[in-house]
Amino acid sequence: MLHLVPEWQSSTRHTRLKTIMQDRPDLIQSELAGLAFDAQQSIFRPGDIETMFSQSAYPNVVSEDIFIVIDPAAGGPQSDYAFVSFTRLRGSVRVIGAEVLSGCKEPEKQFDLVADHIRRIRRASSDWVSSRVIIYVERNLGHEAEHHRHALKDLAGVYFREDPKNGRVGLLTTNEIKHGMATLLNIMLREERLCILPSVKLVCRDGPDFVLRLREQLGVYSYQFKDASDTFGKQRVALTGKVGGMKDDIVIALQLGIFFTDWDAKYGLYVNGSGSDLHTFNHANSTL
Repeated sequence: MLHLVPEWQSSTRHTRLKTIMQDRPDLIQSELAGLAFDAQQSIFRPGDIETMFSQSAYPNVVSEDIFIVIDPAAGGPQSDYAFVSFTRLRGSVRVIGAEVLSGCKEPEKQFDLVADHIRRIRRASSDWVSSRVIIYVERNLGHEAEHHRHALKDLAGVYFREDPKNGRVGLLTTNEIKHGMATLLNIMLREERLCILPSVKLVCRDGPDFVLRLREQLGVYSYQFKDASDTFGKQRVALTGKVGGMKDDIVIALQLGIFFTDWDAKYGLYVNGSGSDLHTFNHANSTL
């Protein structure tokens, strides 16, 4: 985690103290990196995370649907603009690419990055040239999803997930949904239904860096407890990876994608984009 060392600490000091305290990883995380969490509060087990990265990814399916899930940079300096791209096959998920844009609040650069990512996906394999690309954007703050749809509306074969209840594109998350997202990802990790392409094959500007970030964010994502302010209040529980200056945008995007594509596979997918409305996944991508 040396690339996340706070500015007021040197990497040399971290390396020296990590050697001295190598038998106490909990102290390394809390004292050096400032990560105020207990390993017992972590949601995802280290062994399950390791299996995700070590097991072989399933092969491509011709013209399989590709999902891109975007977590906009909406949380101030502790947030990155991040998205993850993946496929689904009979209840399993395979991560095929991702991008992270740090410190950028310019929407045009964000839209250009998504458009370029889609073009690189189509060039990466002949199996994906005609694939439908379905984009999910979190929209908790406002019209982020609508802005993405407007900017990318001319890309062929690109669709935006639409909420059938209100006709708006994008994903609206609640506290209950956040807990459901974490639970489903945890189940998929334990059942070995989540895999990722090798870093050299990922559709990503820096595959090894993304793999490192994803590993760390999965490991740190945890329950954070806050005591009640008075005797009549209730203890609050939050799910977050934003501890000690770390970020959780990648793991949030992954959870959003797994949860909502699973939901849509069960209850029907509604989109807004080029061509006619799409109501269900094709057979190859069904999780039923």
